[in-house]
Amino acid sequence: MKYMMLFVAAMLLAYAPAAAQSAAREKSEKAVKTASIKVYGNCGMCERRIEGALSEVEGVRSSAWDSETQMLSVTYETKKVTLLQVQEKVASVGHDTDEVRAPDAVYEKLHGCCKYERPAKL
Repeated sequence: MKYMMLFVAAMLLAYAPAAAQSAAREKSEKAVKTASIKVYGNCGMCERRIEGALSEVEGVRSSAWDSETQMLSVTYETKKVTLLQVQEKVASVGHDTDEVRAPDAVYEKLHGCCKYERPAKL
């Protein structure tokens, strides 16, 4: 009986850290989101600029911009960065989103092929 109690206690001690890790992993995964954002641009240079800017943002796990659909798919950690901050970073390199407009001076410095038809002012 004594050995049975020791065995049960050992099993419980072995299970507790695994359960805690699983709970922490599950909580962490809930803090990661993927969103789609309309980002204006035209070409491969735009794609490199947009994705490159986001590669510098802590909390952005991945980003992919499609020039045909002008949609950006971004996976980010909600505890480190907000979707608004993602859009502000994109705008800071010259690309408008539906919520954040790039500064005119930055847009004007874009290469000619990168100048897209800008949406009405927000």
